[in-house]
Amino acid sequence: MSAADDLERAIEQLHITTKAETDKRILNDASVALRRAMHTQAGIGAGVWRAVATSRIARPAVIAAAILMTFALFFGIPGEKAVTVERIYGALGKAENICISRFQGDQTEPYQQMWTSQSLKVKVLKTGSGNQVQFALWDIPNRVQMIRYLSPSPVQTEPITDQMLVELEASMTPSAGLVPFADAADVPEEAQWNRVEDRQVRATVPGAEVYELTWVQKAPASGVVIFRKWRVFVETRTNLPKRAEWYTKSGSEEEYRLETSAVVAYPTESEIQDFVRNTFGPPGARPGEPEYMGTPEADR
Repeated sequence: MSAADDLERAIEQLHITTKAETDKRILNDASVALRRAMHTQAGIGAGVWRAVATSRIARPAVIAAAILMTFALFFGIPGEKAVTVERIYGALGKAENICISRFQGDQTEPYQQMWTSQSLKVKVLKTGSGNQVQFALWDIPNRVQMIRYLSPSPVQTEPITDQMLVELEASMTPSAGLVPFADAADVPEEAQWNRVEDRQVRATVPGAEVYELTWVQKAPASGVVIFRKWRVFVETRTNLPKRAEWYTKSGSEEEYRLETSAVVAYPTESEIQDFVRNTFGPPGARPGEPEYMGTPEADR
């Protein structure tokens, strides 16, 4: 049975009593909205509207009820909500805690990992590999910077200066280094934003939608033109990136080259607290520092 038939049967079961004036107003307003909706849901909308218009029970009050039910039908059908650059920037701006693992080219081991907590106002940076791994903690509330190497060694502590504080606060935004422009408004007007349908690409992050932003960058002095592409894998429910990739190519190249990529996680505040505690020791080992600290996935 079609959606239109289901709707007609449901209408017959309604018992709605309204004044003629109210019927007319509801019908006029709703019919306009319905016709607009039919522009995008033509198949279902047209069938439902025809069923209502020709139904033996088609009187103003019932038609109005049918229109409202049609709206419920339209909006109850899961639809693809378009992901835009603005929505991604907006979602990142609301992220309290974030962990970004960065990779060079097609490497499988990150060259850098960064944990940032807006609520705790701390930032942790892991760099290096092997015995050269280094962890750096910036604790804004206590205005202290701590550095620890993987090999057994004391934690180095130094104060955060006013200049360092300004630079640190600017770098702690969740979108820092994850998006190609500081603000969505900075995206060039001629840039292209497209959804990626390639199944092989989409399989990289199961369940995520994939989009690409492409634009042309021209060096002011030399005039050299570079083609750039930012591919982002988005969780459509939250509009938050789960992975991002940066590509470039010159005018003489046909294919884009992968330069760097990033895998993104959104740990909880308690995970950040645990991570800092496990890396830099309990609060007692860090004079003047409050008890907080993160993520069990720190070294992945």
